[in-house]
Parts: sequence; structure tokens; C-alpha cells
Amino acid sequence: MRRKSVLIALVLVLSWALAAWAQESVPKPSQAQPTARQPQSRVVYHGNVRSHKFHRPGCRYYNCKNCTARFTSRQEAIKAGYVPCKVCKP
Repeated sequence: MRRKSVLIALVLVLSWALAAWAQESVPKPSQAQPTARQPQSRVVYHGNVRSHKFHRPGCRYYNCKNCTARFTSRQEAIKAGYVPCKVCKP
């Protein structure tokens, strides 16, 4: 009986891990990279007003609670004193 319970628990854990991995591997529409049809000028960078780092769409920090500054270009963010995020490297 104990062996059967352990096997069932193992199957449940593995199926949960596989489902979580499958969800992460599918890109969400908000994480999609700009395509050739979308001009770069339409990209809106978010700047963190506390750390003064800016993020591109798709970055895990793009919608943080302190990311309230908006920039329409990378150069605009840099001129405002913001530095590129080391995760998304905009």
C-alpha cells in the first residue's frame, strides 16, 4: 500500500512539473519580440523610478510596481539617466 501511495505522489509531482514547464516554454503575447512588421518606434520601455533601470517589453521586470516611467526609445531613457536592465538588455 505504501509503495502505491509513493508512486501516485511521484506521478502527480512529475505531471505538475511538466505542466509548469510547458506553460513557461510557450511565449506569451506580451513577451513576443517585435517583428519586422512592427517598427521599433512603437516599443515602449518602462523605467523603474527607484533603481533607474529601464526594461523592454517581455522582460520579467517590465510591469513592476516601480516601473512607472515610460520611454519611446532607448536613447530617451538613457538621456533621462536610466541604465539598461541586465536581464533583458534593451
